[in-house]
Amino acid sequence: MDASIDFQLILALMNGRISNMLRNKISEDLESAHIEITSEQWDVLLAISLTDTCTQQQLCKATSYNKSKMTRLLNDMADAGIIIRDKSRVDWRSNYIRITRKGGAIYDKAKVIALRSLQDSLQGLTHNEIYIAQKSLNQVLNNLRQISLNKKQEEAEIEEALRKRREKLIRKLILHKNKP
Repeated sequence: MDASIDFQLILALMNGRISNMLRNKISEDLESAHIEITSEQWDVLLAISLTDTCTQQQLCKATSYNKSKMTRLLNDMADAGIIIRDKSRVDWRSNYIRITRKGGAIYDKAKVIALRSLQDSLQGLTHNEIYIAQKSLNQVLNNLRQISLNKKQEEAEIEEALRKRREKLIRKLILHKNKP
């Protein structure tokens, strides 16, 4: 086993322990500042703020929350007047989500708290160490995306080969049936 690899750290990254701990810190700090949103709602608010308006599906992808969790979060945020849903004029099944004025004010306050929480969690690291960690984690994320893409392409190629094989068999059956 390679001694330079910290498998406990890798496991902590894989099982979400680090992100959960940071999310808990942000939640505690938001609560202490009397900002009435959860860290999950903060994630959603941040994702919307990066694009001004987006769909629920885009938010699910940006936050890695499943559709049912996202629906609950958006319902709570809409009830609190933080976001508003606008029906798409093109696709009646889609809603475009945007931040309200109240949500914008909450976002501005929460952003300061979240940044402070992140800075607290990065204490003891130099700017260069943070840069290297960020670059390394981005590379891991890109590797995983590429692996997933390759797997999807392989599955599509297998499906296409199976489809062609089925068509060939069907043609043979039809030709065989039509022979006198």
